[in-house]
Amino acid sequence: MPERGLPLPAHLLLLHVLPLPLLFRRWFPMGHGGRTQLRVEGPGQPVTATVGQDVVLPCHLSPQRDARSLEVRWIRDDLSETVHHYRNGEDLYREQMRAYAGRTELARDGLSAGILDLRITGLRPSDDGQYVCTVKNADAYDEATVELVPVFWFQHQPRPFGVRVGVWTSQSESP
Repeated sequence: MPERGLPLPAHLLLLHVLPLPLLFRRWFPMGHGGRTQLRVEGPGQPVTATVGQDVVLPCHLSPQRDARSLEVRWIRDDLSETVHHYRNGEDLYREQMRAYAGRTELARDGLSAGILDLRITGLRPSDDGQYVCTVKNADAYDEATVELVPVFWFQHQPRPFGVRVGVWTSQSESP
């Protein structure tokens, strides 16, 4: 029986085993129509802010790209309800949770650079929890989670005290 030749090299064998579209997505991470896939990134650690103050929840596209034409929705992860919704250059408040009415703003000045930061004014203890920054267009979707931890800040200015002969007295008192 004649020898048929050497088996196919491993890289050519992959072409016969894996579907071609899967290989192209792995080697060339492009979406439909030549657009890159969306990748959304958060801060990687919890955001801590003082109750009563404003806070910014950071989120951005990577690599940087214009986000003005994308749909951006911030959601409370535990409640699955909308905190802020932006689409086609407009803020949409119809689905917004009542607790956030008049308290949220998407940072418009950064959208052209892929910055999707959400400002929450007048932070409340009930704002504590995980928020999800979701981004989508016609053919791609991604999300990032941001944990918000409200803290209380107590300004306490005790009167100065001193010790004299083992007795606590106010320094303003005379001996």
